[in-house]
Amino acid sequence: MTTPTRFADWQRIMVRATNWVGDAVMSLPTLEALRARFPRAEIVLVSKPWVSELYWYHPAVNRQIVYKPKSEHRGPWGFGRLVKELRTEHFDAAILLQNAFHAAWMAWRARIPVRIGYAREGRGFLLDQALEPPLPAAYGHQVYYYLQLLFRAGVIDKPQPVGEIRLRLTDPEKHWAAKKLDALGLSGPRFLIGLHPGASFGPAKRWMPERFAALADRLIGALNADVLIFGSPAERPLAEEIARTMQHTPTLAAGETSLRQLLALMAQCRLIVTNDSGPMHLAAALGVPLVAVFGSTDERATGPVGARVRIVKHRVACSPCGLRECPIDFRCMRGVSVEGVFKAVLELVKQWNITHEHPASA
Repeated sequence: MTTPTRFADWQRIMVRATNWVGDAVMSLPTLEALRARFPRAEIVLVSKPWVSELYWYHPAVNRQIVYKPKSEHRGPWGFGRLVKELRTEHFDAAILLQNAFHAAWMAWRARIPVRIGYAREGRGFLLDQALEPPLPAAYGHQVYYYLQLLFRAGVIDKPQPVGEIRLRLTDPEKHWAAKKLDALGLSGPRFLIGLHPGASFGPAKRWMPERFAALADRLIGALNADVLIFGSPAERPLAEEIARTMQHTPTLAAGETSLRQLLALMAQCRLIVTNDSGPMHLAAALGVPLVAVFGSTDERATGPVGARVRIVKHRVACSPCGLRECPIDFRCMRGVSVEGVFKAVLELVKQWNITHEHPASA
């Protein structure tokens, strides 16, 4: 496919970012492809507060406009204030990675002349290029769903294979993480394992806390490890439940970090065990060896991208269902044993000789 010449005139491009951390990570190759196509254009991201930190320092993004629907952009008047700000930017084009009607309405109200997005949520009439969403068989992994948007609009040629997604930290962030671990008593030569037992999408994606606890105890004994439990403020009770159930004493960081601080601490881990979640994608993008437990979702569509990854899944007829809560007996997750995840961890450690490595350099 040949890129239309009218794209050559784009100097200022707005991108409406996705709202979930995992989707944000999986859309990074699309931002990088856009940057490669327009190396001198100003690419401005419109993002929600809880994902905006992910894009700090990313070379594909010049700057962000943070959309704050719970504060300064709340309600019709607040949204109008945001639209007015977007109008003053005089963007040449808008790339809508978010599929919501609201994203198209924002771009249309901002009078951006070229508005590209998938024709979903009844928003096609608001788009300059309303593209039919591709079937899963046409793109496979979610990474390519976003890349297909640029390809089908003619902005880029055929999407290139994505072998990895990379997030990088600044030296001050790495220094902060080292000092934080020292303050927590976790510095030194011991093997640091991170656990992220939550999943904000819903309980159907969460392996049982008592099994996370049993796994942590086994790993501490087998690898002479320390365990650091991550999570959001809402997931702090889950982390505390796991800690109470364990025979050993883990360290809790759940609810105590910003997104960038979470990234910095995860990068210090030798290995991380998660559910299918946003932090799963963060760990993979940091290059940290990762074991991910899948139940109700499809690892072929939304699994972590990278070489040092192991997926543990108990295959049942009703999975993937994509539901937030299991309506029956949670058989997909109940079928994932502590022994199975423990074995996957040891295989990953052996394959990559992780015990003799320094933490991932991000």
